[in-house]
Amino acid sequence: MNLDTLIVDMQSKDKKFKNIFKRFQVVFFLFVILYGGLFLVNPDSELTLNHRIAGVFYVLGFSAFTFYLRKYYKIYNKVNYSDPVKKVLEDAEKRYRKFKPDSLIVFTGVLFINAATLLMTIGNIFESRGTLYSFLLVEMLFLGSLGFGLVIGILWWRRDSKPIWLSVKNLLKELEEE
Repeated sequence: MNLDTLIVDMQSKDKKFKNIFKRFQVVFFLFVILYGGLFLVNPDSELTLNHRIAGVFYVLGFSAFTFYLRKYYKIYNKVNYSDPVKKVLEDAEKRYRKFKPDSLIVFTGVLFINAATLLMTIGNIFESRGTLYSFLLVEMLFLGSLGFGLVIGILWWRRDSKPIWLSVKNLLKELEEE
């Protein structure tokens, strides 16, 4: 892929990703408010300590997602194609990587959501089956959903971002050889 075509593709994808990050950060921020209101501020006497602690974990998990999405929205919003070519390509290589070092933020959010889900379900829905059964069932469903989401994310990356990432890497390699 030549540089001009790559830049056009990157501009298109960057705009698309910026819009995705913008929308999802709003959605997850609304989840923070909703779960905070339902589990932390709600004066309902039927909410147990488990519910309140689960609410804290939900708010922390959704806050982690919101923070991550906000960070990447700002990154995509600040892309400047008038910078020197090498800087544009280096920045693009970082943006289009499959796994980024700060993905730990998302993993932390997933752990918080998992903990909250366990607190909400164990002892409530599956009282007749026992705690171990409840734990295993929730974890199997949660890990299955997580695995499915990861596979979809990787396939999506391969389709949308990998061609750009490989082209950027090749152009950077060519620039270094000159």
